Amino acid sequence: MVQRTYVKCPSCGKIYQLKFQLDQNIQIYEWPISFECVGCGDNLAYRYGKQGLFPKEFMHMPSPQDPPITTIGYSSSLPIIDDLYMKDLDFAQSMVLSSLFLSLSFKSPFFSLEEVHRYDEFLTKMQYGLLPYKGVLNVLLPMLKKGNVKAFSNKMATLFDEKKYKPLDNTLEMYDSYFELLKGVYLNIAPQRYLYDCHARFIKPLEDLINKLTVDEVRDLKAKLDASGLISKWYKDEALPFVAKTIDNIQKILPATIYASAGIKDVAGNGDLKIVTISCDDAMGMYKEGYEVFAHGLKILVGLNNLRENSNIDVFTNSGLSDVNTITKFAEKAAGKMIEVLEGNGAFVDYLDGSMNNKIRNAAIHSGVDYNPITQHIGCHYDATDDSKVYKTTLMSVCRLCHVLILHLIETTLLARQIVGRAK
Repeated sequence: MVQRTYVKCPSCGKIYQLKFQLDQNIQIYEWPISFECVGCGDNLAYRYGKQGLFPKEFMHMPSPQDPPITTIGYSSSLPIIDDLYMKDLDFAQSMVLSSLFLSLSFKSPFFSLEEVHRYDEFLTKMQYGLLPYKGVLNVLLPMLKKGNVKAFSNKMATLFDEKKYKPLDNTLEMYDSYFELLKGVYLNIAPQRYLYDCHARFIKPLEDLINKLTVDEVRDLKAKLDASGLISKWYKDEALPFVAKTIDNIQKILPATIYASAGIKDVAGNGDLKIVTISCDDAMGMYKEGYEVFAHGLKILVGLNNLRENSNIDVFTNSGLSDVNTITKFAEKAAGKMIEVLEGNGAFVDYLDGSMNNKIRNAAIHSGVDYNPITQHIGCHYDATDDSKVYKTTLMSVCRLCHVLILHLIETTLLARQIVGRAK
């Protein structure tokens, strides 16, 4: 079912028709709407939920006398095909209704109806297993960081069922409880295809490796990783805050998760679909922050993988830099240099799945971003000394990379916690 709503830009008066796909989530939770006005460049942000669109003062009643109306398809969960994004229509054309669900499966050859149904199953799992609790990690984090077991227990009892919830006795139980929640979040934002492929192929062997090591071997592993900065400090001060904040706003990138569900990595080459739940600035900010946090913890994945592949944490597979011969030296390198070290390791590069794109990150840091609100194409000026060097991507591509980064960050955090727990 599709519902029309009309809005007028408060800055220039440009009229837009928003066509909402009324899927299973859109009237249960509050969803973000964000796009740049093609008339004046103002960033227009709305919310849609049980009570309809907010803020209501920007709504508009259409008439045949209106100038061409720009139509924007909207779904809380689905990408938008080009035919339903930023199209100028006259009054009669704007009255035609079309299902975004069917438009995606029929007009985008890269997502079959079967694939969209599989994605719908993933969304249903998320609807019950994550969306009602997406703010829990963020709410509990301050008490976790302060080590206040009693306050943490009371908050857990408030958030969940007080009658069934058992109070925690110590700090260890508090951390175990939080990380169980984190694992639950991960299982709800990682589609089955990702779990059966990427996780099973790369992360599961690292989990098994930690379990097979003796306590002394785990302590030695932890000591070498801690030499360039405590891994426990990394997940407490960087990874957990970023993940908690981002999961609390997961609805902003939800339509991009269809790519992981379908096993598709090349967004621009697969229909150039659009997203209307996040602005370019917000997406680039999320990516930039996630990139930095992941880079600071990358030594954990690399060290474990070195140990698994070469039986030595300091031996790199086909390293791209000869001066990096220990995990400590690797951790001291800038993120771009870290990628050079790993470029010869095909399995690791495949796992990263483009999530550490230094050109996008550099453009975000140096404000070198050109954004076209009609095509959602992004030009990343990644070299601060040469403005002619441009990396081209799309808003949907960046959102897909944000999803991959979140998955990788949770995986790395759970591995770090596993090492810390076994080293005690």
